[in-house]
Amino acid sequence: MKKYLSLIVSATMALSMIVPAVTSADGQNKNLDSMVILGDGIASGYDLDENEHTYSEICADYFGAEVSNFAQSGMDSYELLSMVENLTDEQKTSVENTDVVVISTGGKDIMKYIVKQFLEFSAKNNLLASGYTSADIPENPGISDMKMIDHNNFRIYSNSGMTASLALNSLIKSSSRNLRLTTNNNKGIIPNEIMVNIDKTVKQLKEINPDAQIIVQTVYQPLQLSKRYVEKNYNSGHAIMINTLRDTLDDIMNTFRTELQKIQDIEIIDVYGTFTANGNVASSRDNPGHAYYFTDMEKSYVTIGGDDTINLYPNQKGHLAISSLLIDKIKVNDKETGESVKPVSAERPVDETTGEIIPTVFNQVYYSIEDIGSYPPLAMEQIVEALPDKVYPGDINNDGETDAVDATAILEEYASLSTHSGTTLTDEEVKKADINYDGIVDANDATQVLMYYAYRSTEHEGETLNIFGYMNKLQADENAK
Repeated sequence: MKKYLSLIVSATMALSMIVPAVTSADGQNKNLDSMVILGDGIASGYDLDENEHTYSEICADYFGAEVSNFAQSGMDSYELLSMVENLTDEQKTSVENTDVVVISTGGKDIMKYIVKQFLEFSAKNNLLASGYTSADIPENPGISDMKMIDHNNFRIYSNSGMTASLALNSLIKSSSRNLRLTTNNNKGIIPNEIMVNIDKTVKQLKEINPDAQIIVQTVYQPLQLSKRYVEKNYNSGHAIMINTLRDTLDDIMNTFRTELQKIQDIEIIDVYGTFTANGNVASSRDNPGHAYYFTDMEKSYVTIGGDDTINLYPNQKGHLAISSLLIDKIKVNDKETGESVKPVSAERPVDETTGEIIPTVFNQVYYSIEDIGSYPPLAMEQIVEALPDKVYPGDINNDGETDAVDATAILEEYASLSTHSGTTLTDEEVKKADINYDGIVDANDATQVLMYYAYRSTEHEGETLNIFGYMNKLQADENAK
């Protein structure tokens, strides 16, 4: 069922190579000339293969802009602020002349705090690996420092009974409170440290370039492991702890999102929401969110700490998703009107040998993803929305509705093909008609359209879902079985 989503982008990509010009009030095209990227390993593209592309590279190619990426793996919000306060001449010149500054920060701060709590807990309960003591715990640990934990003993401990379960639950909950909440005894790391650093960073950047659009990313929750993966790899006690930690991390990242909205002079892209991609479906053991798809956590996550190769960072699919958010959010300042306008996409070059238009890096990345048919529906919707030519599944006659008329068109196409009478649809209509992406237009596609039409035709509580939301609901229902 999910594979139908590839058709949306397939059709959209073909159309997006020739992009209508975006004009401002004075009738002149407005271009994105440059971007500056600041922050952590998410922004730097840590752990991508050499032939893969960061989201900044995807966006820069899409708009034909220059990109200066000063992000560094392991950089926390304190280090980011220090860097911006002490920019090199090259960095300051880039910031002074840029249209857009994109910031990714906060994840390192959160993770090092949680990791340190687990390391100190393990030291207290004799769960450190051989050769390590509490004296070896770094002041600012990274995820790789979880190798200091003896994971087999930790697994045994987590399944040893009620006392251990309560101790671990207390550890997780207290860590969450210290990150999220300001009380008489606690200042709350997110609101009182991370957000203060981000606010100071933004103010410093605005002093250097008052006209630049500053975009800050929310922090995604990496421990969204699929239900099947958890059931396959962990027994009940360990699985309970993972689910508890997942729910707690969701609370922490939601606090980050809420606090970020209080900072002035920024735009926000919600990476957390995109990677979770659950919409109105509540996070649960059955539907934990889709970060496991946008990172390689399930390829490296072995225990609570994992191994030396544990990867919390976005893979190529994750960078594609973030790029779609940026493409939709980026605006440039029209100095003549004072308005912020969406920049025009770059004119595509032509291959001198073949005479064909060279596709965008966005296109190339999309077609390189082998399991693109599994792309979460709500994240795929954001990809479609980011592009100038929007092709939605099911709407064969392009009237803005997916209904019985479209189902009839699909059935007529199926009947014509079955009798070897040839196609009745255009190439674009065929792409929109093959809902389940099995390479043929048949009764199954018509059934999908009729199911959605029946849903829209009946009364139900809440807002009526579009086709992406409906497919997300079907996916959630299937996961719950």
